[in-house]
Amino acid sequence: MDISAVRAAIPVTKNLIYMNTGWSGPSPTRVTRRITDQLTYEVERGPATLDALPRSRAVHEELAKAVGGLLNAPEDTIALTQSTTHGLLIVVNGLDWSPGDEIVTCSLEHPSVMLPSLLLQRSHGVRVRVAEISPNDDKATILAKMEAEMSERTRLVFVSHIQFSCGLRFPAQELAEMAHRRGGYLLLDAAQCAGQIAIDVRGWDVDFYSIPGHKWLMGPDGTGALYIRKELLPAVTPRYPAHGAVEEYDVKTGALKLNESNPRKFRMSTTSTALEAGMAEAIAFQREIGPDVIEARGLALAATLRDGLYSIPGVAITSPDGGETSTALVTFALAGREPREVVELLWARGIAARQVATPPAVRLCTAFFNTEEEIAQVCAVLGEIAR
Repeated sequence: MDISAVRAAIPVTKNLIYMNTGWSGPSPTRVTRRITDQLTYEVERGPATLDALPRSRAVHEELAKAVGGLLNAPEDTIALTQSTTHGLLIVVNGLDWSPGDEIVTCSLEHPSVMLPSLLLQRSHGVRVRVAEISPNDDKATILAKMEAEMSERTRLVFVSHIQFSCGLRFPAQELAEMAHRRGGYLLLDAAQCAGQIAIDVRGWDVDFYSIPGHKWLMGPDGTGALYIRKELLPAVTPRYPAHGAVEEYDVKTGALKLNESNPRKFRMSTTSTALEAGMAEAIAFQREIGPDVIEARGLALAATLRDGLYSIPGVAITSPDGGETSTALVTFALAGREPREVVELLWARGIAARQVATPPAVRLCTAFFNTEEEIAQVCAVLGEIAR
């Protein structure tokens, strides 16, 4: 990877040290250009003409194919969404639930996992079982704690593949095996995955996998995608049905022929072709570099960052310390300083970070476009703050 060429393609790198890709990634110029080109076309040629409509359909198909390639999934298992949360809700609200069914999740979870689960507990009598997971748990411990919460009533194992609050990576394939042995499914919130790690949903045998376009993929806000294992498409009912939810219907008789197995049944009637084009371009940009290359560089930079943080008095790292559970999200606490205060002090020096709450910490993301020199600068500034 030519890091100089990569950074030249991403304007933010010229202006500041951006280490908050896990919240929202900085788009390359070619992504924003693709969006504006589509918008310009719609302004000048009309958005709903006999020329424009086939163009919009082509962009939609391009994006579904691109997501399929990114996830190692067939194109006809991909539903395009507006966010990770949108995809998660399609599954959680689309399954049929009975009182006493169980969802197994964990104590570190994002609200997009916890809140839909707890609302199902209130509305449908679903039991939510929560495994107490520590950011320092190894793979075997994670699996043992998760399995201890499972039973024959487990319908859905619902966790983040990578925890936003500490970067802990869950073992996808093993969790899928555990869920399947009990007749349940695995739904992964992959908000921190697409664009950070190489993904293989078929190899892992996961059932549902929801990604955003705007974080590590560095595409536009308002985009995302959901993978649904093909044989499970009929099991998920669209709760906000638009025209794609049916093959045909008769107003007089009320007859409906439902769309059972095509992911277009989840598509809302009006979406942005420009934003979909931007996400497709973001995926193309990263696939030219290679997901394996991107993942390896992010992990190497994270290791360099951890080494630097260890040398700063008062710093306690709260994310995994290397190994198979670690990722390019590094979190730490600084003695005597609130995380929010540290984030503000970093920003005053041109460094973008964020605070997280579980556990309370500052989060830095080592994206593939970051450099060793930037990490050294961040550690130098943190050293000054610590003193």
